[in-house]
Amino acid sequence: MVEAVRAGDGFRVTVGENTYLLKLKRGVGPNEIVAEVSDKPLSVALLEANSQRVEISLNGERFSFQRPAAAIASSQSEAPVAAVRKDVIVAPMPGRVIGTLVKVGERVSAGDPLVIIESMKMEIAVRSDRDGEIAEALVSDGESVKRGQALVRLRS
Repeated sequence: MVEAVRAGDGFRVTVGENTYLLKLKRGVGPNEIVAEVSDKPLSVALLEANSQRVEISLNGERFSFQRPAAAIASSQSEAPVAAVRKDVIVAPMPGRVIGTLVKVGERVSAGDPLVIIESMKMEIAVRSDRDGEIAEALVSDGESVKRGQALVRLRS
């Protein structure tokens, strides 16, 4: 059993009989965080994420995780989908782009995360509302965006 409880500026995570103190900080790259586990730093970078799979680098070693089918269906049905103007996915709120998860020419499915926006100290995944192909990424990492600003252009 795994249990996580907020503790000061981090979390107290219990895995079985072992307890660890976990602290997270933003790393150097746009998709990188530095995790301190019981005062031992770990570099974690998000390499790829979609509705079915997540791939990370942990201290330079690659790990890939398949999401269970039940979790995929649940996350897609509950996830907010950004408002759409014709072939464009727009920002649901103002913020700063901290991760562009797709490349031009990549095929996406409804519910796939496209862009991560940081707003009010929260990270929001802006998801595709339909299947399609990325025609154009209209924003870049670090860019400030306004509510309703075009983020990604899709081609059916």
